[in-house]
Amino acid sequence: MIIGMTLFYIAFISYTVLVIGVGVWSSRKASRSDEEYFLAGRSLGPWVAALSASASSESGWVTLGLVGFAFADGVQAYWILPGGLLGFLFNWFILAGKLRETSGSLGAVTIPDYLALRFRERLPIIRLMSVVVILIAMMLYCAAQFAAAGKAFHASFDGMSYQWGVVLGAAIVLIYVTLGGFRAACWTDLLQGLLMVGVLVIFPLWLLMSGNGIQVIHDGLAKGGDHLLEFWPNLTGPALFGFLIGSGALGVNFGYPGQPHVLVRFMALRDRREAYLGGVIAFVWALLVLTGAVTIGLIARALAEDGAPWAQEMLAGVPVQGSAAGEYALVAAARALVPPMLGGLILAAVLSAICSTADSQLVVASSAAANDVYARLIDRRRRFSHAIVNRVTIFLLGIVAVLLVIDQEVNIYKYVLEYGWAILGASFGPQVILAAFWKRATAAGCIAGMASGFLTVLLWKHFYDGEIPIYNLPLAFVVAIVMNVLVSLMTRVPTGYGKTNSSIQGVS
Repeated sequence: MIIGMTLFYIAFISYTVLVIGVGVWSSRKASRSDEEYFLAGRSLGPWVAALSASASSESGWVTLGLVGFAFADGVQAYWILPGGLLGFLFNWFILAGKLRETSGSLGAVTIPDYLALRFRERLPIIRLMSVVVILIAMMLYCAAQFAAAGKAFHASFDGMSYQWGVVLGAAIVLIYVTLGGFRAACWTDLLQGLLMVGVLVIFPLWLLMSGNGIQVIHDGLAKGGDHLLEFWPNLTGPALFGFLIGSGALGVNFGYPGQPHVLVRFMALRDRREAYLGGVIAFVWALLVLTGAVTIGLIARALAEDGAPWAQEMLAGVPVQGSAAGEYALVAAARALVPPMLGGLILAAVLSAICSTADSQLVVASSAAANDVYARLIDRRRRFSHAIVNRVTIFLLGIVAVLLVIDQEVNIYKYVLEYGWAILGASFGPQVILAAFWKRATAAGCIAGMASGFLTVLLWKHFYDGEIPIYNLPLAFVVAIVMNVLVSLMTRVPTGYGKTNSSIQGVS
């Protein structure tokens, strides 16, 4: 037993040291320029861009939240495949190339930068609004990732509390992100994306070939109730529509065009043509990862219904659909069913999902403070190091995120999708799409869309209490795009749109 746990720890610690090492290596180039620190000098190839963007978008909500969702709700969790894959296709094959081209011509290094320069605003309203939205959303989003780390460490290391797990997970991320910036996030996310897909493909296959065939899984799920085997929900009318656009199905797609930590990967591509190969890589990765996560949750639930001792505590915590009790399923199954060294790698994959999102979000949030506020509005002569502002922001944001979840365990799946993902998706998605593809869009329309999307997400979440659950993101997305279009039609197009501003390009 002692030898086994030692091997478990060795595998996990080795991976953690490797990730921090990449951050240290990346720090050698991080201070050369803002464009280098925030966009890796626009030098990303399709493999690094695709895997880092994919890993940063599919966070601990996949390895913990989605596994737990499938554990609680059964095969209906497979609806998350079209719910996520359509978003991947739109982002890579429609949005990515256009965003790379226009952001490069404008000299924009962040999403607030892109929107502000695209609309040639004189007063920094869009820039400041964007920064506020990013800081709030990323704080909530990172808090969810650190909560996921707390759960993973608590389930993996005997004697470690949830609180210390939160602190340890945050510390690992803050160390290498503070050192290396965007380049560190991209290269570590490449490693993390590869580990995630390896574990989430190999582990369910290993479970299926270890005497847990399709029929065994089917019979086990049947013991938990017929609802666990129903792919098509037993709903009609408005209730069915609410399910289809909900956070467990197609509604997730509305968030993909509005995630700044994903969009900056498109801006950092070497060339817009790289987006097509990147899209193929990202789509295949997402298909494998999402399918694997749901399958693991279903296998764990079937084994729990058959009496597996390691799963009984989770089973007792799932009296109703949608429970977060199953979020420990992947880690618990790894500790109970595979050799210790492989168990350590599976825990590393869980941490990879958490880190790959948290690091990117911290970089984006810090760039909002260091570039979009300090460099663009306060210290244009560069009398003070922007890197210092950037790194202080990362540290402070990480501390606040830890404090938000240190005393309470949250439902990772719902917390991510109903707060961080929804806020960013509705606030930025419609605005970025219209800015990229509609020349008639105006600064006033962007402001109206961003404000209405942000407020709708929060107000609907806290005040709507109807019998039919309606996911706040699709509703807020539609409200934002309608408001943007209407206000744009009533206001003037920015003069000189589409022309390269050489003075802006010089700022890097």
